[in-house]
Amino acid sequence: MGQRRMPSGIPGLDEILMGGLISRQTYLLVGGPGAGKTIFSVQWILDGVKQGEKGLFITLVEPPDMIRESMSGFGWDMEELDIVDLSETGTVKGNEHGEYRVFPPSEVEDVHAWRDIHRVVEERRPQRIVIDSITQLRGLSVDEYQFRRHLSGLMKTLRQKNCTTFFLFEPVELRHETAIASIVDAIFYLNVETSPERVIDIRSLHVKKFRGSDFMPGLHPMRITPKGIRLFPHRMESFKDVLTGKGMIRSGIPEFDQLLGGGIEAGTVTVVSGQSGTGKSSLAMMFLAHEALEGKRGILYTFEEPIKSILTRSRNLGIAVDSLMGSGLLRIVQVNPLELYPDEFLEIVRSSVEAEGYEIVVIDSLRGYALAMDQFGSITAHLQNMVIYLRSQGVSVLMINEVENITGDLKMTEMGISFLADNIILLRYIERRGKVTRAIGCLKKRLGAFSTELRELVIGARGVEVGEVLEELQGVLTGVPQTTNKDFSSRDSRHMQ
Repeated sequence: MGQRRMPSGIPGLDEILMGGLISRQTYLLVGGPGAGKTIFSVQWILDGVKQGEKGLFITLVEPPDMIRESMSGFGWDMEELDIVDLSETGTVKGNEHGEYRVFPPSEVEDVHAWRDIHRVVEERRPQRIVIDSITQLRGLSVDEYQFRRHLSGLMKTLRQKNCTTFFLFEPVELRHETAIASIVDAIFYLNVETSPERVIDIRSLHVKKFRGSDFMPGLHPMRITPKGIRLFPHRMESFKDVLTGKGMIRSGIPEFDQLLGGGIEAGTVTVVSGQSGTGKSSLAMMFLAHEALEGKRGILYTFEEPIKSILTRSRNLGIAVDSLMGSGLLRIVQVNPLELYPDEFLEIVRSSVEAEGYEIVVIDSLRGYALAMDQFGSITAHLQNMVIYLRSQGVSVLMINEVENITGDLKMTEMGISFLADNIILLRYIERRGKVTRAIGCLKKRLGAFSTELRELVIGARGVEVGEVLEELQGVLTGVPQTTNKDFSSRDSRHMQ
């Protein structure tokens, strides 16, 4: 008999399992108190009920009314959940012995509990079954040998009855009962840890074993939402040969587009780097607005600046941001960096590209992104994963990078991610003629020619303008340039006198 896959009803899990659960298998769901084991298993059973499959929840711990009450906040129809109470104070319908109470193993061994489970399965004939928990059954057993013998017999019965089963288990017990890990078909860990920096809980699912199937390795972020559990698969995006450079995206600033050799090739990744206030975000908005007028949809994810501030600044620069947003060609999304997992954010980006058709994505800024992803491993790895995906979709990407130093040594980025960029645009403060002004230039353009000139950047009442070439200055990239033209220098000196 071939494998039959069954949907789990838990968003994200079927993708992690490469197609869903395998029917008639036994799954060990491991997690400490509050990890979400009951929510996970009830959500799975009720999804089966919607598909016409009979489900059964056997509790050896909590009374049914407590389970129904704790699950009532998810909007599920708990009357559809068939719960059999084998807890210490529980009563099983049809049990000739009436109320079943737990006695010390020395008095009754563990036969009654196992016998009741077998009998209930025979009577109810479920297709999906949860037993909460195997930890309790282990406590009832005389010794380890008896526990394993009864568990193996139960698993054989469940498989013969075509049941797909979840056993709930405590992680501490699993360290001592290693034999359980070898006899079950799959092991899922539900992890919950408190971030010392954020002082929030970080939840994840880890598939340790899945007999007969491949699966996505690693930790997969998990959220308990008002609708139940949702998983965000940690995808390792693969490189694809996608044609880039098909067309250009432009800022609509003639002098700047000319400096870029006509614009930026579509489908490439651009880092716009500079100090705070140099105009990085305004420049990115110019690209979005100009391309929106050409019919290309663009989206900006802002990790730091409020949307109202972006809109006010854009209006002051003469950008028709309201009409573009009203038409759906431009969208701005506020992202709280303390609320999202890296894979959760990537899921949001994927949806905007695949479901909504956005062709240009702006990340503002990398510093905010880094704050969001700091607790989840290498920031560079997560960013590279996202860039690989966006490249594979032919999306044009602009990433805003803020550097700290006003003067001194020049760094493309302070995160070491310049290798990801096809293009690098630098904005910098410089001291010129006794004033602080801005300079702009292109330092890298992988797919085409560009001008190496450094020009003055002016942001004012007339919008964003790229001015004259700073040909009389050297050392502009240090932030403290020196005049190279002697005549200019002497004229400037006389003027100062």
